[in-house]
Order: sequence, then C-alpha cells, then structure tokens
Amino acid sequence: MKRKKSKVNRIVNVAIVAMCCYLAGSCVVLFMDQAALKSKTEAVNQQCEEQKILNDEMQGLIDQGSDKEFIVKMAREKLGLIFPDERVFFNTSGNQ
Repeated sequence: MKRKKSKVNRIVNVAIVAMCCYLAGSCVVLFMDQAALKSKTEAVNQQCEEQKILNDEMQGLIDQGSDKEFIVKMAREKLGLIFPDERVFFNTSGNQ
C-alpha cells in the first residue's frame, strides 16, 4: 500500500510542477504582450497628437479663408484676378 501512495504522490508532484511551469510561461507571454501593446498605444497616441496639430493648422487656414481680405489677397496673388472697376497697369520696360 505504501507503494501506491508513493506513485500517486509522484504523479501529483509532476502535475504540480507542470502546472507551475505552464503558469510561469503564461505570465511571461502576457508580460511580453503587455509591453508590445503599451508600445503600440504610445505610437498611436503620438500619431493622434500629430494629427491634432495638423487639424489645428488646417482649421486656422479655413478660418483665414473665410476672411474676405484673405480671399481677395489670394485671388490677386495666385489667380491674378481684379475687380471689374479696377485698372491695372503693367510695366513693360523691364525696370521695376
């Protein structure tokens, strides 16, 4: 009868050691996954901040674009447009 208990104890001990190894391995894998996700989260947060800055710049351009003076300035400079009652003189001598 002593032999049976010894065999059962040995099986239980092996099972406990195997379970401890499995749990330790699982913990290592979870910590690695956590570190990877933390890194990914930081990268996404950085992209979010960059996008917010870009959005603020774009909003500034939109706000500027709704100002009549800015629109007139851009129409004159970029498109060469003038008002109907306006006279434009060009210097053809080459000297400014």
